[in-house]
Amino acid sequence: MKKIFIVCFFISLLVTAGAKEFNSVKDMPSNKDIFIMFSIPSCPWCERQLRVLKKIKENRDDFEYMKVQDDNIIYDELITNYPFPIEVYPTSFIVKKEDGILNIRYEFQGYQRKSSILNVLNSNDEF
Repeated sequence: MKKIFIVCFFISLLVTAGAKEFNSVKDMPSNKDIFIMFSIPSCPWCERQLRVLKKIKENRDDFEYMKVQDDNIIYDELITNYPFPIEVYPTSFIVKKEDGILNIRYEFQGYQRKSSILNVLNSNDEF
């Protein structure tokens, strides 16, 4: 049982290693869609969502994703300055930074399939 726990722990570390970590909105790129996923520790759907995001990132240069928890440096800045309603986990937003400000393009509640995310990314529709 202990071995299974250790293996699961290391797998979760590998999955989260691909997520970008920004300390401030100023650090976020302006030329990319950014998928911000609000998460909590030990959320299995959040870890599953990260695997999907990693697959999307492998094929797109115009895409970044980040996992945000309440202990991240950027968490307070995002919650204070932007209308990010979080009621379930994962709650995610596709944003684009323009003139130093994040514009919310789309909001997702709960886990999303790759096809759902790609439909939004490939569309010019705004939220």
